[in-house]
Amino acid sequence: MNFSSRPFEWVVVGTAIVWLAVHAYLDSDSGTVLYLTYLFATAAASLARFGLPSATGTVPIGFIFVLASLPELPLKETLAIGITGAGIHALVEREPRSNWLTTMFQMSVWVLGIAAADAAYRGITKAVPGFAPTGALPLAGIVLFIVTAFPQAAAKALQEHETLRRIWKNRFLWSLPYYMAGTAVAGLLTTLPKVSFWYSAVILAPVALLLFYAYRLQLESLARERQHAEDLAAMQLHMVEALALAVESKDVTPMSDLHRVVHFAAGLAEALGLNDEQIRALRIAAVLHDIGQVAVPDHIIMKPGRLTPDEYQRLKIHPEIGAQIIQQAGFPSLVSTIVRSHHERWDGTGYPAGLKGAEIPIEARVLAAVDMLVALSTDRHYRKAIPLDEAMEHVAREAGHGLDPVVVSRLRQVYRDLDRQATAMRVLAPPQGAELASQSAPSGNLPPFLRAIAEARREEQMVLEFTQILGSSLDLDETLNELSRRLHSSMDFDTMVLFLRQGDRLEANFVEGQHFTLFHNLSLQMSSGVTGHVATTLRPMINVSPTADPIAHRNPVAAEALKSAMIIPLDGPNGLVGTLNLYSCRHLAFRHSQLSLLMSIASKLAVTVENSAKFQQAETRASVDFLTGLPNAGALFLHLQNELARCARTETSLGLLVFDLDGFKNVNDQYGHLTGNRLLQLVAQGLRENCREYDFVARMGGDEFVMVLPGVTHDAVGLRLQRLRSYVERIGIELCGANCVSVSGGAAFFPQDGRTAEELLARADKRMYGEKHDRKHARGDIPPAAREATA
Repeated sequence: MNFSSRPFEWVVVGTAIVWLAVHAYLDSDSGTVLYLTYLFATAAASLARFGLPSATGTVPIGFIFVLASLPELPLKETLAIGITGAGIHALVEREPRSNWLTTMFQMSVWVLGIAAADAAYRGITKAVPGFAPTGALPLAGIVLFIVTAFPQAAAKALQEHETLRRIWKNRFLWSLPYYMAGTAVAGLLTTLPKVSFWYSAVILAPVALLLFYAYRLQLESLARERQHAEDLAAMQLHMVEALALAVESKDVTPMSDLHRVVHFAAGLAEALGLNDEQIRALRIAAVLHDIGQVAVPDHIIMKPGRLTPDEYQRLKIHPEIGAQIIQQAGFPSLVSTIVRSHHERWDGTGYPAGLKGAEIPIEARVLAAVDMLVALSTDRHYRKAIPLDEAMEHVAREAGHGLDPVVVSRLRQVYRDLDRQATAMRVLAPPQGAELASQSAPSGNLPPFLRAIAEARREEQMVLEFTQILGSSLDLDETLNELSRRLHSSMDFDTMVLFLRQGDRLEANFVEGQHFTLFHNLSLQMSSGVTGHVATTLRPMINVSPTADPIAHRNPVAAEALKSAMIIPLDGPNGLVGTLNLYSCRHLAFRHSQLSLLMSIASKLAVTVENSAKFQQAETRASVDFLTGLPNAGALFLHLQNELARCARTETSLGLLVFDLDGFKNVNDQYGHLTGNRLLQLVAQGLRENCREYDFVARMGGDEFVMVLPGVTHDAVGLRLQRLRSYVERIGIELCGANCVSVSGGAAFFPQDGRTAEELLARADKRMYGEKHDRKHARGDIPPAAREATA
């Protein structure tokens, strides 16, 4: 029972009680056998559920005796017949979830209907003298139908938040012919008593027997047709479920929750008092509500982030497309209406039609609330599930905005029970139909057709993801690490290696996995081995022996552990770029579908490698001194700032050594610039060899160099400078044949001499020039006064 219809039902009940209190006692009893006959016939028909089929169940056949009693019996007895029949029918047909107000309401509408029919009958017989009594019965039958059916339609409209016009047209109006036929039977009953009993019996007995036999045959035929229809509906539902699963197999996870949407929708509809026809339509619509997504590109449906306005417009077509598909397939129109409207919002901001409030069919409002709750409480490819109670709170906040408040309120009362029932059904029910979707086991346990569809969808989605990865960064290592991580989720391999072509060789440029040392810095001839064969022929190979390449000499044990390899050629616009190799410790570890996946991204990966190489060259030119290969001044400042920040954070020391070449100008003047350039290159080589792996050396410009030395002491810097001086003087003698070049340097330390790069460089530079003057003074190159001026 829905609370929204209670005030109206109480008004109807109260009106009937008041009318009975005022009018019913005015008539006297007839005391005739006819009254008792009609009364018992009405009661028996109601107890036996003997009625005529209608859209809402059965029309009680007792109304015929009510109409027949209008010309023959007082109103009081007619009311007794009608109330008895309505009461027994209401009790017999009473559903477990209904309450006593429902029964009282149904009896009350019959009180008002009989009163109105009696008034119409008496009025026309008095207004038209000589009018045959049976001639007034059709009008009385129409009035009885309207007054009894209209309040029930209004109550249904209030319960379901549906328009009265739609309820009246779809569920009540077409029962009018039954009432007209019943009026004719009632007229016959009023005429028969005017002839002798035996004559009436002779006439009616065979007719009654024939009618009863025909009715039994009709009931049996209807039962057979109903069973056949149910069988066809079950077959149709299984086809619907298979089709829905094919659509939902874009992502295996939502498939496992399809039955939850169906169960929640049907359970909520039942709690709201929807009839069987509505619930059946809602079940089908719940299965097929997103079938229109076949017209939406997968990259939009599977996009993890927020959709762009254009993408959102593309997505908004799917309810209309789904409704057209369902309508074309011959499903009931209510199913297509539900699917078309399930993305409408209570406040009118939904799509596709922008319906608002009660304009949205009640079934679509139910599906919208259930779909939101189930979607929030289950995993999706773009987010994790949230707890069911938290999901319900999200749904509750949408009440009055996106969702019907009454529907949300009822869902809040029953969602835990529905969840327990759905969980129990998933555990106990056999995996067929929609329950195939409920399995959370790996896709290998799915039927072959679903597995094939799911794999195709997954491959399509992975190609899209890989394409996004390959276009997201110019850092090749970062790109390949992300690619390797994603590949691990779809295929079983232990090591991934990218070989790049360098002339007639293939160099291992990137290695990820447990066999890093086996492939690190590996160089292969293009003319030998399986990798060379793939590079030469540009044809991939799958499940080949890794030891067909010359790798065993590096680590025989590790090489022997590898059992299969998949090798993909990377052919770019400018020719062969290299190969992508995946290695596994299992025999026949790779499938042809995985080979197809990698081949679909091979050309994009080749372009990415080429672009990354060009970017690295440009980046190198921007940060590396061309002549010496050392980092330049820009790279020095960036590195020094990072090191100073690290030292400040970890409270460690840092040394900075600045030095230049004494006599370098004379080398250029006397021996030429080529000799000077060679001298700078040899100095740079010596600096690199004289550095620890975490030291940093750069050329500031000209003949000036800087070394960044984390954690050094004053004495260590002095020894380092002395070794550099000896090295430079030695190579000067080797190049020029004379001791013509040396080194002057100065050091500064963090944090004693400064806390910024500028402060440290300035202090080290000043000390370097101080040493330079000291050395010149010691050799007698400058007068003492000049030395004192520079101190």
